[in-house]
Amino acid sequence: MSIIDSSEQQVMILNKKKEEILAHKEQIPDAPYHLFSINAMIRDAEMRYERLKGKYTSIKCSQCNQAVDDEMKSINLGRNIICERCIKTIGQVMNTTEFEDRHGLKTGTVKQDIHNTLHTLQGTGIIRKSGKCWLVHDVLAELYYDAGKNKARLEMSWVEEMERHLSSLQTQHKILNDIKGSLTGATLQLFSLDAQIKDYENRLRIVKGGTLPFRCSQCLGWIKEKGLPVLISHFTLCDNCKDTIQQVMTSSEAETKYNLLPGRIRKDIHKGNLEKYLENGLLRQSGGIWLFHETIIKHHYYPEIITPSNKPEIPSSLLARSAAVFQNSMEGR
Repeated sequence: MSIIDSSEQQVMILNKKKEEILAHKEQIPDAPYHLFSINAMIRDAEMRYERLKGKYTSIKCSQCNQAVDDEMKSINLGRNIICERCIKTIGQVMNTTEFEDRHGLKTGTVKQDIHNTLHTLQGTGIIRKSGKCWLVHDVLAELYYDAGKNKARLEMSWVEEMERHLSSLQTQHKILNDIKGSLTGATLQLFSLDAQIKDYENRLRIVKGGTLPFRCSQCLGWIKEKGLPVLISHFTLCDNCKDTIQQVMTSSEAETKYNLLPGRIRKDIHKGNLEKYLENGLLRQSGGIWLFHETIIKHHYYPEIITPSNKPEIPSSLLARSAAVFQNSMEGR
């Protein structure tokens, strides 16, 4: 067996162990931490396998910063390269009307839920307001609507589950310590709780304090930054993909943000000036509105936005104004 085959087999074995833990999650004590540990081993094994098997490329996606190999479809816009993973991520952002049509929901359901149950997701990238419209990522269906509108799935990641358990142990310790004089064997129980609390504090310190075995659910890249990414149930979102999602906007938001004339972008769409972006997935119609990625603004409109006029302002004085007009006409020849 070659080194590559051995590494691949190791990944398969670890993933099988992870599936076993997930299957018995409710019965296994400290299941979240065991999942964290097995994920760490999977990360190391997969990174080793990818290094052995992969081909080196210096080309990286401008959005997710992941390597872009020759076999991968990508979009080249000047100095910006957008990989097919990010194109897919961009295409998964839609307005509430399209989301409801796609998932068979009653009209107005998502907007109502955003103001109630789903308001906690604002700031995660999955839900945000663009102009007057609410934009949502398609994963919301899997996380919430397909899960029977289970609010708990949105409010608690496995890390928060560990924090809740630690808080519960600390509460038990405080209560027991207050009434230990009235209980037989309280000292032994306090000793046991102390050990559990220290164990959980150490585990959380490990989880939050360094490079974490988190893999982004969108770009599938291992997250190298310190700290916690967006964690919602089983869904993980890295900062780069979060930015990619939040850079999808309506034409009205873009026109306001980049000081374009109202209606300018829609006119350019109807004139066919943005056709190439429509073909590569950076521009599309969602319900009754147009959504596009911010890259279009930077690539198509950016020069005229940032390039200042080289012509001097026309002064108010008639004599000076005549001289300035003459100078401008001479420079234009």
